[in-house]
Amino acid sequence: MKIKQLKYYLIPAFWLIVTLLMIGQDLLFSSMRSSQVVWADTLIFKIKWLLYIPITFFVFWLGEKLPLQSPYVLRNLLINLFVSLAISFLAVVVYSIIVTFCWNLFIGKVQFQVIFKRNLAVSLFNEFVNYWIILAAHKAYTIFRQFQQAQLDKANLEKQLSDAKLSFLKMQLQPHFLFNTHHNIIGLMQKGDTEKATRMLMKLSDLLRLSLKETNDDLVPLKNEVELLQLYLAILKIRFEERLDYQILINQDLQKAFVPPMLLQPLVENAIKYGIEPFAKQGKIEISAQNGQDKLKLQVKDNGIETFEHFNFGIGLMNTQERLKNLFGEDASLEIMSNTPENGITVTLTLPLLK
Repeated sequence: MKIKQLKYYLIPAFWLIVTLLMIGQDLLFSSMRSSQVVWADTLIFKIKWLLYIPITFFVFWLGEKLPLQSPYVLRNLLINLFVSLAISFLAVVVYSIIVTFCWNLFIGKVQFQVIFKRNLAVSLFNEFVNYWIILAAHKAYTIFRQFQQAQLDKANLEKQLSDAKLSFLKMQLQPHFLFNTHHNIIGLMQKGDTEKATRMLMKLSDLLRLSLKETNDDLVPLKNEVELLQLYLAILKIRFEERLDYQILINQDLQKAFVPPMLLQPLVENAIKYGIEPFAKQGKIEISAQNGQDKLKLQVKDNGIETFEHFNFGIGLMNTQERLKNLFGEDASLEIMSNTPENGITVTLTLPLLK
């Protein structure tokens, strides 16, 4: 329930509690004096607090219509001053009518003028002060409501900015590997190897269908990423043949975990580009996943680059790091280490384990 709607329940509840507390106070004093409680007298004189229910609603309504803020502060203060005097006098009149009626009904005969003069002398100033207390409460309520709305607007804006940034990163990332594959197909066709080009094109169609299906999702099952990687590596296997060997070591249980879409593909692409493609020897890529204390650790390991100094931090890795930061903040990380004593690089992603 919104804060704005709560006032319709809180205002009556508040003044009902005040009325009960006032009655309880009379009962306590009567008990301390060991005197008998006059229920009719107590109820008649405490019923005045219930009159503040409509008064409070009116003051809140007037506070919305005449807010105490620039450029009309002085004007609205003067209007409230006159209204507060009128409301205070009217409250005394209404309360006096109610007391006179109830007194004549339950206790005995009393004239309205007597009750009115007594209430006018005793209560008029109190009603005036209470009006301004209620108005101050409305101002505090308004400030709180504005603060709450500002916080909500800020959160929505931050989410919109984050979503826009993530969408931009996805749009930048997907064409990156698609164009590379497209160039590979053109290269095969120029060499006259139409059989390989056809197989690669068919795999690319499957890859496109799978990758585009996940475009609008912030998180997808790791199983989807494994399927995408299998298609992507199958395309590269057509190109590199025996020069490329790969393993995907991710068990079925961890494949149920949720990860950002296209999380591992740029890491594999980076390993191919800098760890496999420049060398004549057979390249090996190992993709694995581990469960570590509510964290999911994903690794892409290659045997290409001899030293870490030769490593190139490409656009794929930069996008991956930025996406992890936007989605998980400090709960996710990207780490790059040399394989010692073996050649190659291991890229480790650590993110919350979500199932």
